[in-house]
Amino acid sequence: MKDKKPIDRKRESSGMADIGTKEDGAIEQMIKIGERLIILKEKSIYEFMMADDVDPERTNINLPSNIHKRLIDKGSESEMVCRVFLTANTLLNKGRFEESIEIEKALNLTLDLIQELAILESEIESFLSTENEVSKEYESRRDKKVSYSIPSIGNAKNRCTTIFQKADHIEQTLMKIVTIFYPNEGLTQQSHFPRLAEIIKSKHGEKDGFSQFFDSILDFMKLIRNLRNALDHQLDSVKVYDFELLPNSDVLAPSIELDFKGSRLERQSLSELLKTLIPNFIFICEGTIIHLVNHNFIRSLMSQEIREIPEEKRRNKYVSYSFWSPIGDGGYYDQ
Repeated sequence: MKDKKPIDRKRESSGMADIGTKEDGAIEQMIKIGERLIILKEKSIYEFMMADDVDPERTNINLPSNIHKRLIDKGSESEMVCRVFLTANTLLNKGRFEESIEIEKALNLTLDLIQELAILESEIESFLSTENEVSKEYESRRDKKVSYSIPSIGNAKNRCTTIFQKADHIEQTLMKIVTIFYPNEGLTQQSHFPRLAEIIKSKHGEKDGFSQFFDSILDFMKLIRNLRNALDHQLDSVKVYDFELLPNSDVLAPSIELDFKGSRLERQSLSELLKTLIPNFIFICEGTIIHLVNHNFIRSLMSQEIREIPEEKRRNKYVSYSFWSPIGDGGYYDQ
């Protein structure tokens, strides 16, 4: 028998691995998506790789036997992660769909989705933190005998533009997921929700749950798209104001107004608008995934359907939907 090379002995030997840090919390779940192994911890998500995944030809003996990289610093305790990624993982089971539907691709895109949501949330939190700090500094010196200085974010419009660009990316990733389930409808990543809503209503009817879901979210999605376009192209139809001194000596916090392509915002607090983005996007991402699955899974003899999980039966408090089967008392929720 031919002796193994040192690199073969190293790669094929047993071992152990520590994933992340103690601050990440405990490992809650290991999720296989195709060839990827995703490690869900309480406060983070990692991808775990073996050396052969990185170097299949075994050319580098110095490569560690296993490697992990953090994908996002949010985990099973995060509402965002649970309602988007874990809901998708609960519902997107290969055996429930036609082979033509690329379930692994859809799951990988939901990972991209929560990463984009986390980036957006970070940008929003940075803006809100800066506004709060500047406001506190102003309040601390407003009654002191020093030269009068109006507080300022400094680059409010540029920061606002960045935020709405990143918000628009979320719709693009959602559209990538949609095209997996509706590949023959002429939709692309660059399509937008109003066009998707027309297709869904045409296919399933005005009174269908998916159609009604779109009725509830389209104004918001149009607003995000129009804000992004108006800011990106520096149009006069959108105005972003930094702190502003009023004639009565009051100081108005950063604000925004828009009148563009049917989207109209009366001048309002920018921070209050930004605070609505993440909750709305989580609702939209979760709802889109649920409705896509509901209209595309294979109906079986067991009369399976998607149902909301009663709170007392949930494995995770934020994962609210699963497949349900009429088995036993109250039925079985496949979590």
